[in-house]
Amino acid sequence: MVFEGLVIHRVPYKERDLIVKLLLRNGMVGSFYIYGGQGGGKSHKPSIFELGSMMRIMIKDQKTKIDSSDLMISAEHSRIWEPQSVRHDIRAFYLVCLYFELISKFSITFQPGTSDYQNLDHEGVFSVVSNALFYIEDALVKKQFEAGQHLTLFMVKLLFHLGIMPDTDNCSYCQEELLEMPGVVFMPANGQFACQNCAQGENERGFLLRIKKGYQTRYQEYAGFLGTNFSECDKLIQYFCHQYHLRPVELRSYSLLFK
Repeated sequence: MVFEGLVIHRVPYKERDLIVKLLLRNGMVGSFYIYGGQGGGKSHKPSIFELGSMMRIMIKDQKTKIDSSDLMISAEHSRIWEPQSVRHDIRAFYLVCLYFELISKFSITFQPGTSDYQNLDHEGVFSVVSNALFYIEDALVKKQFEAGQHLTLFMVKLLFHLGIMPDTDNCSYCQEELLEMPGVVFMPANGQFACQNCAQGENERGFLLRIKKGYQTRYQEYAGFLGTNFSECDKLIQYFCHQYHLRPVELRSYSLLFK
């Protein structure tokens, strides 16, 4: 059986082997044991399992289990695509790490012999992540990379595909149309927007409009998605964490990116 997916985690094992996790094309996460995956040896082969690389792995028929029933053994593997510029930009690298940490908080584990690889119920998540990586690389090559821009766009599209996007049309209290109101307030802990007649706080109408625009912006048009800032990114992260009963400090890359 052949799997394709993005490397979102890798752990060295023994002298030259690797245990890697891939975000598969169907949106699930599969774990693989890669003999010789660290590279090296007499021929000094480099490892091709870098974070964010798109891999194709053919697995062996397993008669015995290694460490866990979810671990599949690679018979053959090859790299389809890799982000070459990300590793040379520290903020871009932290951003990619944050993406993968977020994915790990809700992803469903692929279980050999039980899970259906052809089930595409969660493929939207893979589409969001793969597009996000491709266009981070694109922005770095073009020297147009803005971390806040990419993170906001990623979070809006991820929240939409997860089905937990806050209501951006109506006030959560009085149900009046938010765009008809001169001021709106976002409340991450409540997962909603409200008009300033119903809730006190800073006017975040611009934030509301950027969420709506992010939902409508294709990744190819990321350069035209303007006006973002890390304060708004932080609110989206807080909202995500509230939905999944997490604390932002549990995301190790979060503090590195936002410091």
